[in-house]
Amino acid sequence: MEKPEISIIVPVYRVEAYIRKCVDSILAQTYTRYELILVDDGSPDGCPAICDEYAARDARVRVIHKTNGGLSDARNRALDQAKGTYIGFVDSDDWIAPTMFEELHRAAEASGADIAVCCHYEAAGDELKRMNDFSGYPAILNRTEALGELLLDRRIQNLAWDKLYRRELFEDVRYPAGMAFEDIPTTYRLFLKADRVALVDRALYYYVQRKESISGTYTLAKRVDKFNGTSRKYADIRRDYGEAIPKEKWDYFIFRMVDEGVGLYNDLLRESKSRRYAVDTETIKRFLKSNLPAILSAKTVSPRLKTAAFALSANEWLYDRIFGTLHALTGRDRSRVS
Repeated sequence: MEKPEISIIVPVYRVEAYIRKCVDSILAQTYTRYELILVDDGSPDGCPAICDEYAARDARVRVIHKTNGGLSDARNRALDQAKGTYIGFVDSDDWIAPTMFEELHRAAEASGADIAVCCHYEAAGDELKRMNDFSGYPAILNRTEALGELLLDRRIQNLAWDKLYRRELFEDVRYPAGMAFEDIPTTYRLFLKADRVALVDRALYYYVQRKESISGTYTLAKRVDKFNGTSRKYADIRRDYGEAIPKEKWDYFIFRMVDEGVGLYNDLLRESKSRRYAVDTETIKRFLKSNLPAILSAKTVSPRLKTAAFALSANEWLYDRIFGTLHALTGRDRSRVS
């Protein structure tokens, strides 16, 4: 096979009921100059045999069999072996429209963009819900504009799989192994290196909502990973683009961080006896303290959340006296300080 223009990476683990629909949608692409890398991440079901079956039928399909290491490890293993000029990702329980990679590739090539992004549907049973659109946006965003939208995480989201990336962006970037919500601390690093981002205002990706998925089982440990990844994203973008990105976008982002951080801190306190989350509570307090001026000046943050952030960053005892007593009197859940 000629050198592929696009490497499409699909990590595979316990998706026997979904994998054929996913792979069939990729093999049906109108753009054909690609390689499909199926990474069998030690799947204990029939997926390894299904992957080998597809590789035997189509020369564009390559299979990597490995011991289980998680989603990030599977993506990273494929990135190390990918041959394409561009990189794309599809999750193995999702599927894509026939023209997805043709449209993304065309947009990137026509504009010289380093990343091209499309919209997506969420599929729940037989129902499809379009989750975003790019109406009103220019077709091309510069780096600062794209980072501002990524901060909002509404239209342009942290997701790995609705995008096409120039391979060079991954030269010193990999997904963090063993971490949930691994897209959050990774996608922004790729955007920091992209001069232009092209937008395709069509929903071409179908995301399947499953209860057993990473986002479908939102445990306390995963919430910690999400907060840590998001705070890293905040610090890195703020360092170089703090003045360039409009304040209203920073205000919205800081509201989400404070709201999540205070709620997470309260829930972590319930686990304090095990001392497992002691480091994480300190991380939250440090974030609030170091960003207190931005929190207090943000119009999006309520007076109650500002008071909570101030008290927690200043003195844990003071915070517990103010909010612990208040919640005891009102009977409200301590995780809902807002």
